[in-house]
Parts: sequence; C-alpha cells; structure tokens
Amino acid sequence: MKPSRTTSCAAVLAVLLGTVACSHRAPTPAAPSPSVTTSAPSPPASAPPLVAPLTGRPVHAVAQRPALTVKIENSTAARPQSGLDQADLVVEELVEGGITRFAAMFQTADPGTVGPVRSVRNVDTSIASPTRGLLAFSGGAGVVLKVVRKAPLQLLSGGAGFRRSGARSAPHNLYAKAGTLWGRANAAHRAPPKPYLPWAPDATRAGTATAPGNQAASQAQLTFSSGERPRWTYQASTRTWLRSEGSKPAKVASGRRLAADNVLVLRVRTRDAGYRDPAGNDVPESVLTGSGRLTVLSAGRQVSGTWHKAGRDARFTFTDTAGRPLLVAPGRTWIELVPSTGAVRIS
Repeated sequence: MKPSRTTSCAAVLAVLLGTVACSHRAPTPAAPSPSVTTSAPSPPASAPPLVAPLTGRPVHAVAQRPALTVKIENSTAARPQSGLDQADLVVEELVEGGITRFAAMFQTADPGTVGPVRSVRNVDTSIASPTRGLLAFSGGAGVVLKVVRKAPLQLLSGGAGFRRSGARSAPHNLYAKAGTLWGRANAAHRAPPKPYLPWAPDATRAGTATAPGNQAASQAQLTFSSGERPRWTYQASTRTWLRSEGSKPAKVASGRRLAADNVLVLRVRTRDAGYRDPAGNDVPESVLTGSGRLTVLSAGRQVSGTWHKAGRDARFTFTDTAGRPLLVAPGRTWIELVPSTGAVRIS
C-alpha cells in the first residue's frame, strides 16, 4: 500500500521541526577556568634607624671607620689638652699619684691632633675592647703590656701618626694625628663599632626622664683623690654639662670649654696593679667588670641605678632602681670611674 500524501507531509514537517529545534538549542556552558589568587607584595621590612655608635645620635650614614681610643694625660703639666673636646665619648680613670687620665674615643669626626698621649693601663682593655677598634698610647709597664696585647684591639704606640712637640717638655709633649692612625687600621679592625652604650631613641625616653626617682640636678662634685676633684655644672642655655678642674674651667688648647651632654658616674672598686711607677708610687687599677652604683646626669636631671659589665669585651648595661633597663640620652658622654673610696656629691 502506498503511503498517503498526508502521512508523508506530516513526516517531512516533523523532520523540519526537529531540525529547527536543534538549531535553537542553548549551548552547553563551558567549564569555569580555575581561579588564580594573586597576593600583594609584602612591604619591605623597615631598616632600623642609623645611630652614631659612640653618641647614639641619628645619622644618615655611620662613618666607615673604627673607634679610635687615645690615652690622654690630665696632669697640670698636660693642660690644656688638644682634641679632647672633639671626642664622642671620654672615660676618666684614676692612676698613680692621685691624678686621673682620659681614654678618649673618636669615631664620628676627625679631631685632627690629639694629646698629650700617655701610657696604657689594664683597665683600658675593659674600656676599649667592646669597640674592637684601635687603642693609641705612648707605652706601658711590661706587666700591663702583657695584658693589653691579649685584647681584641689593634695597638698603636709609635710610628706614623705620632710626633713630639717642641713647645712642651717630655713626657708631656707626645701628640697623635687621628687621621693617620685610622689609616693604619688593619683588616680585622676597620669596621665601625657596635653601639657602645644602651642609647635611648631620644631624650624623652632616657632614664633621666622616665626612671623612678629621677630629679633635678645642677652640680656634680667628684672626688677621685685629695688632689683630683673635677666638677660638672649644668648650663640650661646649651643643655650641656660644663667641666671644671676644681674651681677652674677646663678648656682645650683652642680655648673651647670641655662640655658633655651626659655625665655617667660609675662607682668602681680599685686594687693594686702590682707594680710601681718610675717615681716609686703604687699604681691603682680600676676594676671595670661586674657591677656597681651608677648615677646618670643629663638635661639637668639625675637618676640612680646600677651598672653591669659581664667581662672585658662586654658592653655596658644599666638598670634603674626597679631593676628595669635604663637608657642613656643620645649625645657626647663622659664616664667617670670614681673609686668607691672617693666621693660623689650632686645637688
């Protein structure tokens, strides 16, 4: 039997409708692409602020030279000294005959000529060794040199950079040229030192402003011996402490007054150094390890505490009367190693 015309038409129509439906079918959605997580770059860690190692003052760049410690005489025949006012930090120590001597440290700037340069003592290793720099002096007793040579320092006691002045008699006429001494630094002793004291970021966070018991102070009378009594007087207009030798203002050869931003008074034990000087005097030795009483003078204020030094090469740490760290205001500093047998009067 032949299919009817109606059936054929219906079949064709069905095929056509199916084709149209397929042509309008919604496309299959594409699989989502994997997401990519991008993290923002971490900001660079901020570098710690730069400070001059012997003053704690902020600097754009630390001078690329070692600390230079020079032994400078302080007898009447040695005054006025040269270059002492340019030191970043000065340590005063008792020697034979009741007089004192200075260990002056330079690093921030070149002071030019310094002196008169004199001999070394055992305590100078405890003073200078934390810097691991240069120690300049005129000589020393054999028993002392044996000790000093074991310190992590480059010793300079003659040669280039030293000269005798015809304006004074020996032994008060030996001077040193700081720039020449720095030029002699060997590879092991050319690096700048680490911060010598526990410096505060600024004066407002120093112990004299924050530690318990801090109070006003304007005068400090120190007694190293019956013949050596330096005095410090606070000058508010310059915010500095001015030094006097007894009642006479202490000045350098240029006429400039010796001054400090901070004066640290450390009470220290002394002992017999085990030898005598050429005049027959017993030589005392200040002991600068362990701990002892401390007074910090800064910005017309004073605060008491304790100094600590674990060993010859260790740096100082300070604590207040509550046992908390005591920080020192940035600035030029004098450290006074007053014997426990001496006296300190502050008002």
